[in-house]
Amino acid sequence: MKSSSVILVFICLVLVQNLTMICCGWFSVEEQKDSPIILWWTPFTGETGNLKTCGENTCFFTENQTYLSDSKTKVVAFYGSNFSPVNLPIPRQFWHEWALLHEESPKNNPSFCYQTLISLFNHTATWSRKSSFPLTLLSLPKLNDITDEKYFIPVAKKNIIRVQEGLSPVVYVQSSCNAPSERDLYVKELQKFISIDSYGKCLNNKPLPKQLKDPSDGMSNEDFFQLMAKYKFTIAFENAIGDDYITEKLWRPLILGSVPIYMGSPSFEDWMPHSNSVVSVRNFTSPEALAAYLHYLNDDDVAYNRMLVHKVKKTVANQRLVVAMERRSWSAGHEDDFESENFVEAFECFLCSEIHRKQLEENAGYSTRRQSSVDTSHYSCPLPLHPVTQKINSENWWVEHWKHANAEANVIGRLALRNLNYTTQEFHKLVSHEITNMM
Repeated sequence: MKSSSVILVFICLVLVQNLTMICCGWFSVEEQKDSPIILWWTPFTGETGNLKTCGENTCFFTENQTYLSDSKTKVVAFYGSNFSPVNLPIPRQFWHEWALLHEESPKNNPSFCYQTLISLFNHTATWSRKSSFPLTLLSLPKLNDITDEKYFIPVAKKNIIRVQEGLSPVVYVQSSCNAPSERDLYVKELQKFISIDSYGKCLNNKPLPKQLKDPSDGMSNEDFFQLMAKYKFTIAFENAIGDDYITEKLWRPLILGSVPIYMGSPSFEDWMPHSNSVVSVRNFTSPEALAAYLHYLNDDDVAYNRMLVHKVKKTVANQRLVVAMERRSWSAGHEDDFESENFVEAFECFLCSEIHRKQLEENAGYSTRRQSSVDTSHYSCPLPLHPVTQKINSENWWVEHWKHANAEANVIGRLALRNLNYTTQEFHKLVSHEITNMM
């Protein structure tokens, strides 16, 4: 379910396509000469040169940085996790628009959380609905997966399985233990008041079945899905908090028919199948209060089933979710869904269409001088807070990492405004000075 495998498949397909185009001459020099260029500045797609048709528009895509000086280069694109502040295309020409693709966790590059950096971009494809090309629902393969009963186990049968197999009502599977959200601290406190089976490396107290040696390798395994579906509740805590940053951690239990206990995006409810399908941590004053509610649901099958309307009645009441999935023209790239273009290709075509649209406006006499409409709503991820106290935890290393990212963003913003190249040494010296000033 993770997007990294999608990107790997995409890169392989691009490499094969590029070799075929070079050998067989799919595009002519003349065609390439007349097309606007979109340059991937961060090595990402493997495109040495790809003339791509997007509807009525055609653009030339490449990772070859020598194209930066070509007057036809209109967009310089970056993949967020590979973004390097000491290797930027500066000086920046006034007609160069910058584009950011980043569907991964904000912990990979929290510098984008700050206005001084994110405002340098003209186009974004992030998990935020405010993004130019939103990827909010990327981790949901298909809408009908929510109502599908393939893995669903009715509550009466779950009660029997729990007794027969000695299962806890709650399951936790996590092997990335050092997360900005400090989710393990909350789970550790919650364990004091309700039994939790923890199969991952974090807070492990139960071994996985032999066929599932490592949960990180087996999370797309049929046996793993069947095991998770036996549990009434699944802890679904994101590794970092960002508005609309919703991953497979939340969608998987919804698909399997287990009630998620969620900590993550403040606006996640806007995308849920119905208004009572998730237990939100933020609705409880403490882990103890949350545990009391879980005990209530665990003991009351009628109340529990009200949280599984999408399975019991096979309906999705949330029209925002329905419409968004119906309008999604690209594939999330999951195992059974490679027929349509994936989200990377779709974003490339979005950029191509934007460039051609602006060219038409320019031909009609309108000014198309570069303007940024991007702000922090495209990548909203506040300073990490302690999951229980909701205060800044000075012992959390990620807090300092966020602050350092803030300093880097401020320096990049000023250097970009100066529009002169700079050295690695100069950058780090300026960041150190910025950190001192922020204290």
